[in-house]
Order: sequence, then structure tokens, then C-alpha cells
Amino acid sequence: MRALVLLSLAACSPILMSESPAPPGRSARLDAVDGFWSIKSYRLELSQGVAIAVSCYRGGPCEKLAVTSDNPAVAEVKPASLGVLIPNGSMLAGNRATTAAFVVVGKQPGLARVHVRSKDGGRELAVTVVPPPAQGAPSTVAR
Repeated sequence: MRALVLLSLAACSPILMSESPAPPGRSARLDAVDGFWSIKSYRLELSQGVAIAVSCYRGGPCEKLAVTSDNPAVAEVKPASLGVLIPNGSMLAGNRATTAAFVVVGKQPGLARVHVRSKDGGRELAVTVVPPPAQGAPSTVAR
């Protein structure tokens, strides 16, 4: 019985999706961490100076979305409006809503935990901000 309750609670948590790519040569990767029954949490690797847009979805856009970072000096979070409409629960024509989203900005190398809460449940993101790639020495072209 307890396993059934835990399964139903896990199934109620929203799904997070990356909505923006990493710039060339940089990292912005959101991965789900699978548990026994479903997604347990998320892992995000982000280069310093890069931002990634993340949407929250559970049968439609997450309602009452609140996102916080336990270390904003490493990973800062901001609410976002992505300017796209997605289906909102039912298949009726015109029943669409603005995407519920947020942006995570890699401020400096380090670790942070981002807490995502909504009416539909919560999720955790373990964030690793990595330093930007080292600049190579300028190359010389022979003439």
C-alpha cells in the first residue's frame, strides 16, 4: 500500500524540459535522474555565463510556479515567458496557455540546488556550473 502511495505521489510531479540550446562551445544540458518508478530529480550542467530556459509541464503548463536557488551566486533563477502556447489539459480547440517557465543563469563555477514548486508538485535540480573553456593562444597564419 505504501509503495502505491509513493508511486502516485511521484507520478504527480511535473516534467521539466529544456527549451533553449547551449551556445557553441558551451554547456547547457538538462538530464532527468531516473528513480525506480519515475523521474527522481534533474541534473543541470551549465557553463559560466550561459542561461538556459526550462519549462514546467504536467498535463498543461504548471500553475503557481515558484523557483528558488539555494546558491544564487552560482546559479541564479528568474521567471520567464517563452512566448509560446501549449495545450492546456484538454484537447478542445483554442484551449491553450502560455508556457510556465524559468531561466537558470550560470554565474560562477560551483554547485547549487534549484527548487521548483508548483500547484502540481515539486522538483529538484542539482546544478553544476562549469568554467568557460580556456582561450587558446592566437594562431599565426603563414603568408
